[in-house]
Amino acid sequence: MLTKITHKIFSKKIDKKSFINHFFNDPNHFWISRDKNLKRAFEILLNELKEEHIEYFAQNKTYFVECEGILSCAVGNTGDNFLILVFPELKEKLRTYNFAHGLAILAHEMGHIFHRHTEKRIQTIEAQLEADEFAFQLGFGEELQEVLLDYNYSVDTKLRISRLTTYLIERKYNQ
Repeated sequence: MLTKITHKIFSKKIDKKSFINHFFNDPNHFWISRDKNLKRAFEILLNELKEEHIEYFAQNKTYFVECEGILSCAVGNTGDNFLILVFPELKEKLRTYNFAHGLAILAHEMGHIFHRHTEKRIQTIEAQLEADEFAFQLGFGEELQEVLLDYNYSVDTKLRISRLTTYLIERKYNQ
C-alpha cells in the first residue's frame, strides 16, 4: 500500500545524487532500501538516468510498488503520482547475477511513464516500442532484447525484438 506523504515538487534543478537519496529515503521505497541486492540494482538503474529524466521524475512523482503478478507494469497518473508495479518474479530477477534483465524491464516501464503513454491515444505497439527505446537509451537494449526472446510469442514481441536489434546494430556501427 502506498504511504501517503507530503512531498515537495522540486522547484529547482536537482542533481542526480540528491534525486537518488530522495528516492531511497521515501517511505514507499523502504522495501527496496532494506534489501541490499534490490538497492544495488535500483542504484544502477537510477544512475543511468539522464538529466532530462531526473528533471521529469523529480517533477512527476513515481513510486515502485511491490505486488503480485508477472514481471512489472506501469500505471498512469493516479492523482499526484505514477506507479510502477513490481511483481515477485521481477524482484527475483533483480536479486540474481543476471539482474540487468530486471533493470531492463524497469527501464522499459519508466519509459511508459516518461512518455506519458496512459495519457496519449496511441497504439499499444507504438507505446511498447517507445518504452523499449527509452530502455535502450539508458543502456539496457541488449538485456531487454534477451528478456523479450524469452516471451517471443506474438508478432508485436517479434517486432520489438527486431527494432531493438536494429538499434544495437546501428550503435555498433556508429561507434
